[in-house]
Amino acid sequence: MAQRTMKRTPRQRSAQQLRRMPWSFRLPVWGRLLACVATGFVVGLVGSATHRMGVPWNIPYGLVLSLALMGVSAWSARTRAGGLGVGFHLIASGSAAMLVASHASNSRALIIFGYLSDAYSPIMQKAGIIWLLGMVAVQVLMLVLPSAWFHVPPRRHHPEER
Repeated sequence: MAQRTMKRTPRQRSAQQLRRMPWSFRLPVWGRLLACVATGFVVGLVGSATHRMGVPWNIPYGLVLSLALMGVSAWSARTRAGGLGVGFHLIASGSAAMLVASHASNSRALIIFGYLSDAYSPIMQKAGIIWLLGMVAVQVLMLVLPSAWFHVPPRRHHPEER
C-alpha cells in the first residue's frame, strides 16, 4: 500500500525546516501576534497619513497605495498567524486610524469623514470614508480568501547548512 504523506502543521515542522522560515514565522504564537499588532498599527498610521495624496486633483493614488499596503500587510498577518493574526491586525490598524481621526487640531484633520460642497470633487469629499471602510473591507477579504493562498514555503538553501 502506498504510504500517505500528511501535511505538516507549523508545530510539526522539523527544526531544519523551521530554520528556513522567515524570522517572524519562527516566533512563538504570542510573538507572531505581537508582530501582527505592530505592523497593523504602523500601516494604519501610514495609510491614514497618505490616503489623501492626489485627491485634490481627482487622482487618488494615495488611497490606492494605502489600501494596497493594507492588503499586503493583512496578507502577511494571515500568513504569519492565521485568522487570529488578521483579527489583531484589524484591531491595531483600526485603532491607529481612529487615533489619527480623533486628534485633529482646529481645521487640520488627516481623516475627513465627508462633507457636502459644490467646491470639492466627490472623491475629495469621501476619501476619508473610503479609507476607513476600505481598510476594514480589505482585511475581511483576506479572511475569506482560500487558505492555500497564504502558504510561505521554507527557503531552499540556508547559509548555515552544508
